[in-house]
Parts: sequence; C-alpha cells; structure tokens
Amino acid sequence: CLTFTRAGAAEMALRVSEVLANWVRMKDEALAEDLHNIGAPVDAETRARARTLFASVLDCPGGGLRIDTIHAFSQYLLATFPEEAGIPPGSQALEDRDRDLLAREVLTGLLLTAEREGDAATLGTLAAISRSKGPDAVEAWLMRCARATELWQGPGAWQLPMRPRVCQLLGLPADATIELAAALCSDAQFDVVSLRRCAEIQAAWGTKTGLEACDFIGPWLAASPRERLERIEGFLGTLLTQKGEPKSLKNLEKLDPSYGDYVARVQESIRRVTDMRALVGLADELPPWLELGRKFALLWDEAKQREGFVDFDDQIRQAARLLESEGAAPWIRYKLDRRFDHILIDEAQDTNAEQWAIIHALIDDFFSGEGAHGDKLRTIFTVGDYKQAIFRFQGTSPENFEAAKRRVAREMEGAAANLELLRSNREPRRLQDLGLGQSFRTAAPVLDFVDGAIARIGRRQLGLKEEPGRHEGQERPGLVTLWNTVGAAAAEGDEDEEEGWQQASDLVMA
Repeated sequence: CLTFTRAGAAEMALRVSEVLANWVRMKDEALAEDLHNIGAPVDAETRARARTLFASVLDCPGGGLRIDTIHAFSQYLLATFPEEAGIPPGSQALEDRDRDLLAREVLTGLLLTAEREGDAATLGTLAAISRSKGPDAVEAWLMRCARATELWQGPGAWQLPMRPRVCQLLGLPADATIELAAALCSDAQFDVVSLRRCAEIQAAWGTKTGLEACDFIGPWLAASPRERLERIEGFLGTLLTQKGEPKSLKNLEKLDPSYGDYVARVQESIRRVTDMRALVGLADELPPWLELGRKFALLWDEAKQREGFVDFDDQIRQAARLLESEGAAPWIRYKLDRRFDHILIDEAQDTNAEQWAIIHALIDDFFSGEGAHGDKLRTIFTVGDYKQAIFRFQGTSPENFEAAKRRVAREMEGAAANLELLRSNREPRRLQDLGLGQSFRTAAPVLDFVDGAIARIGRRQLGLKEEPGRHEGQERPGLVTLWNTVGAAAAEGDEDEEEGWQQASDLVMA
C-alpha cells in the first residue's frame, strides 16, 4: 500500500491490523455483520477464512503488509538493489537538518569562490535576488534549482548561454530586445484609429476628465514608437482608470454608443504592448538567475555524493530510473513481481509524474502474461479526490491521476481483448471507476457548504472534468466558519510583478 504521507501510512496500517485482529475474536453474529457491511458473503466458510486473515498478514514476507509512503518504498527499493541503482555503499537519506546545513555549506563555498575569483556576475545575481525578493529567497531559489535535476543533466540539459533558451521558452525570437515591444506601439501595430476616435469623443464631452485624456493622447500619438513605449503607463489615470478599466464609460457611450468598442480595442493594443515588454523583461532577468541556479545545483550534487547523502527527490528519481532502465530493470521488475500481487495507492491525486512512473513499473507485469505467480488474481486499487489536490507546489497534479487512470484502462482493455480472442474460460477484467459520495466522518452541513462552493466557483476552475454530484454527510451538527484573508499589504505594482515572476519560474521548472 502506497500513500502520500507518513501519517496516512501509519493510519492505514493501524486500521488494517485493528480490523483483522478484531475479526479473530468476534462473535459470529458481529463478524457476519462486518462482512455484510463490506459486501462479502456471511456463510460459515467465509467467516472461518476471515478469522485466519490476521495470521496470514503476519506470515507475509517481511512480517506483514508493506504499507509505506512512496518515498519510503523508493528507499527500500534502492536499498534492495543498490548496485543496480548506482548508490555508493554507506549512503543515507538526507534529513531536513542535514539538508539545511549542507545547503548553507554549498552556498558559502559558492560565495567564497566567487569573491576569490572576482566573479562579479555571480555576486551581482545573488545580490539582485536578495534585494528584489528578500534574504530568504536566495536559498529558496537555489534549492528549487537543485531539485530540478533534469534541467541540468542528461540529454537536452540547459547550457550557457541561457538567454536563447529562455526566449524560446517564452515564445520570443532568440535575439529579442525591447524593440519588439516598441514596434507594437507603431501606427501599423497599435489601433491608432480607435484611439483617435476615443480622443474625439472625449473632446466632445468637454469635461476636465475628457480634456485630460485628450492632453495625453495627442502628444502620445505624435511620439516615436520607442517614446510611446516609455509613456505607455500614461493611459492609466487619463483614458483608463489606475486598474486599466475605461473611465466614465456610461457618460461617453451616451455621446457615441460605439465608444465601448473603440476603447476596448485600445485596451487590447495596450495589453499586447505591456505583455511583450514583460516577456522581454523576463528574458533579460531570468538567464542570470538560471545560470546561478545551475552552478549551485551542480555543486549541490557533488556535495551530496561527497557526504554520502541521497535526498527524497533523488530517491524517487533514481527508483523510477532503476525500474525503467534497459539493463537490470526487467530482472528487478521480475523480482518485484514475485513479491506483490495487490497494490493500493492512497491520495492518488497528490502523486506526481515520477512517482506514477514507479507505480507503472510495478504493475506493468500485471498485464503482460501470467507473471511470477501464474494465474493468481492481481489487482491495483487507487483512491483519490481531485478536490483534495493541494500539493501542486511539489509537482503533483490531479492531471497525473487522470493520465494514470487512462493508461491502466488501456492496458486492462488490451489484456481483456486478448483474453476474449483466446476464447479462454477466464473472465476478462476491465477498469472499474467507482465514485463515493457518502462520507462517514463529516457532518452534512460541512458537505453542503462544499457542494455550494463548487457550484459557485465552477468545476472547471477547480480542475474537475465533470460535475462531482451531491455529497452525503452524517446527519449531525456541523459548522463552517469563513475567515477574512490576512496578508501583508503590497506596494503598488508589486503584486503583478510577483505573480508574473512566479508564473515564469513555474514555466521554466515545468
């Protein structure tokens, strides 16, 4: 059984042990009721078998069921096949405290080397990150780069210089400059016809607000494209509000009902200019950050190898590589195939792509012949809720869950079709997709609020493929309290800048 958190693994192990241990000593009537509640037969033979399951679990290889987090299972896998995984003898898992100490050591070494060698670029980038994002952001950014191993190693790894690669990623020419944004301000690119019509309507209105708009628009139209770009913010507070919305729209539409269309086209032209300027700005800002991140990431890998550490991300990555490699992977999968007949994935919505790669490697032989255990029934059971996907910052997404489900469905369909062609007396099995709208631990008022929130927000905004249906809770009192959002007040413009940077860094790391 693989789950996302240690707490989940511990709770699952406790529940299984408690239930099976209780079945051993239950009276027949109570045991029959338990079996009935899970849809099992209640005859004497089934009750007798139920009483033996606790002992069967204890007799499993290793002393019981394997109930782990995916990280713990990866650690077990690497420890079982260290030579095949290329793990140096004596390696140990990198705990949080060790990670913090090692990160400070690597960063200190990076700084001292840069100062000794007069590396102004490295020192300047470190200072720029600290000034613009705060002192803690330096280490956070560098560790994020260190986790993105696939960017710096292997086929297609990012190399210096990085600006052409960043431009490509942002959809810009490799030699993009700010002149691209200036060109969008020219008469050929900017909707100057609509802008002039807006100025005429504002002048006809004749108010102070209208005349202020005209006073800005006239000189702006007379300027060169580069000067227009430098003054583009001047539309805010004149033609548009500070939030970028049309000023006095209702009054101006009384003079000309088409005014809204004119100003909307001007807004679109302004948006294209500011978007291009932001993209070129990112193309200038990101490369030094990424070059610094690459330098730190390579030093980080060297330090881990030197100290004999393997961190959690390495465990997942190396376990997936171990199970997918062309050399020892088939033999390793065969050895694992002899140990596991049933795999249960809990919190499947929080399983990332590399973790799914491990799961797929474990179950591939379920669909390719009889495997190591002949015709014994093999099962994979996944439990997940798209609405509880809360770990996107760790690379997870419910889309991974959906992709995994489609893949298993295809493999099961193919195996079932082959079985039907063979005209075997074995029953073909296809993926069963089951929903659970009944909660056995949540009060109905809480789930009523959840249903209302989903309806108000919309399923697409939550990433749901289809309407989730009504949730049935326990008929008992429940309370939902809405708290006001509390946060630090950002300086004007900071919020947009921060959002743009976060989107860009997410795009690079993806």
